[in-house]
Amino acid sequence: MKEQKSNLEFVGWRESVGLPSFKLLDLKAKIDTGAKTSALHADDIEIVTEKGKKIVKFTILTDDGIKRHIKSRFIEEREIKSSTGQKTIRPVVKTMIKMGKSEFEIEITLINRDLMGFKMLIGREALNGRYLINPARSYLLKN
Repeated sequence: MKEQKSNLEFVGWRESVGLPSFKLLDLKAKIDTGAKTSALHADDIEIVTEKGKKIVKFTILTDDGIKRHIKSRFIEEREIKSSTGQKTIRPVVKTMIKMGKSEFEIEITLINRDLMGFKMLIGREALNGRYLINPARSYLLKN
């Protein structure tokens, strides 16, 4: 089989990303091709109605210890199967992500990831058609 050339940018198994609308500009994220949807660690997750629209309120503790209270438009609740096989119902939000020089919209499920090594996972839906993955490298994207 002949090797194909690609114009897609490489990412490592972990990258620094930004979620500008959440004021998170340097978030360490794990690239996870086993996950369909991206996931973000959040505390105090609450779905509420404001001005007739459903929103999700949640809190994120940044790496430098700052607690950010965030509101985002609620998309839906989705059943997600974790890497351990456990199913959970998670709220889904959409937001812009900045990966290197690229910025695009992704769906993110919110879940408590306290026991995990990374506050964010970047799943296949965010990567597909945009990046190739080099699992032997880290932090390949340049801002």
